[in-house]
Amino acid sequence: MTTGTDAAAKAGALLPSAGRPSIGKAALLALTLIITLVLASGWLVMPYFFEGKTMLTDISDQVAKDRTTQQYTLGQVMTRAHNAVSGDGVGYDVDALYASPTYFERTTGPKVRARYELDKNIVFFLNETTHIDLLNQELPRVELVVDGVAYEPTYMDGPIFTDHHRPTDVRFAAQDATGRDIITAATKALTLRVWNKYDVEDAPRILTWELPIFYPAAENVLTSPTLIAALSAGLLSATLTPCLLQLLVVYMATLTGLSAEQMSRGDSVPMVTRRRMVLIALIFVAGFTAFYTFAGAVIGYAGRSAQIIFDSASREMAVGTGILVIVMGIWMGIKSRAPLVCRMPMPKRVSGGDRSGYVRSFLLSVGFSLGCMVCFSGAIVATLLVYVGMLGSASVGAAILFVFSMGVAIPFLLAAFFLSRTMSAMQWISRYTPQIGFVSMIVIVAFGLVLVTDNFHRVSDIIYPWLGLN
Repeated sequence: MTTGTDAAAKAGALLPSAGRPSIGKAALLALTLIITLVLASGWLVMPYFFEGKTMLTDISDQVAKDRTTQQYTLGQVMTRAHNAVSGDGVGYDVDALYASPTYFERTTGPKVRARYELDKNIVFFLNETTHIDLLNQELPRVELVVDGVAYEPTYMDGPIFTDHHRPTDVRFAAQDATGRDIITAATKALTLRVWNKYDVEDAPRILTWELPIFYPAAENVLTSPTLIAALSAGLLSATLTPCLLQLLVVYMATLTGLSAEQMSRGDSVPMVTRRRMVLIALIFVAGFTAFYTFAGAVIGYAGRSAQIIFDSASREMAVGTGILVIVMGIWMGIKSRAPLVCRMPMPKRVSGGDRSGYVRSFLLSVGFSLGCMVCFSGAIVATLLVYVGMLGSASVGAAILFVFSMGVAIPFLLAAFFLSRTMSAMQWISRYTPQIGFVSMIVIVAFGLVLVTDNFHRVSDIIYPWLGLN
């Protein structure tokens, strides 16, 4: 039978001796903690070395040029023209652009595509031009012929009273009266017939598109790894730094608090707790990386609708995530035997669960990141949309915020690895487990209250000027 004295002796073999550390050890400990914090803050070099908004503006210009080039190139491929001079010498030209789903996909965003309802409509953009006479004050008569069957337009919109130039949006139903697709895999051509007052009744202008259409290779500047990295750096420099500074504080509290909790069980400092500290950091990083990557996909796919989604439920989401963070903080305090809270009543099932702390680390990271996204959703979504344009791609949006997350994750992991390999810091953590757990709990609960009370921006306003980044 093992006595309390024997247990204490065994624990004493693993833990450092009692008493105050020497001045040399205290200085070494302070230096270790400073280096850890500096490593974890490594991503902050971005705001100082990059002009975030300038970088985003340059990318915006590049994307705009790329989109303009694609519109011009595809416009030439998809346009057919019929130019002629009537018998009385009047020049009357007709051209039409077949706006296929592929054309819309490459040149517009999801909001525009939704407006045209491409699953229900076949869309053409028709242009009429006269050089001498005036256009007649009515829209032209148009007809679409597919596989020998003629169809009337279901929608036409263009200016009636115009002199020499008239653009008209012309749409035909994509399905016939029986609900079958008009354009099929067997369709060889689309023919548009256009009648006007300058030509005889039985001589319409004929515009034909042979199918299938061979499109030029797609080139999207946003798929360039270099530009995705640059955009991520620009976001970090211009928009997301305030919330990430607060995430850094929560990360350090989580890392040291959960490590202190593990040491309170008498685990071996050199081996078991070292691994657990790094694993806690990995789980925390995985939490915010997964969340931001998912958010990037939503923003890339939904566009401005994502901003509406975040804004409409922002208050409720902030309160919910704040409560989650508070509960996780109190749980950490209880598990690390922090003063005042170690005797709080807690159901045995909850108290005994998540012994590793990995679930709490993940939930804290996701909860705080969601709170950050809610508080800064306007800036994040607006930056992606204003500086990059309508992404129209879930994969591109996800890639941008994944690379951004990696820029923050690498310094975080370096800090955890360094701290786990430093014996003086590990011994200090093991000696002051309850106190560290208590401080970590207070920090995490305080940030939970910041989210619940909607004071996230106030903390940023204090931190930002101090760093000289305002």
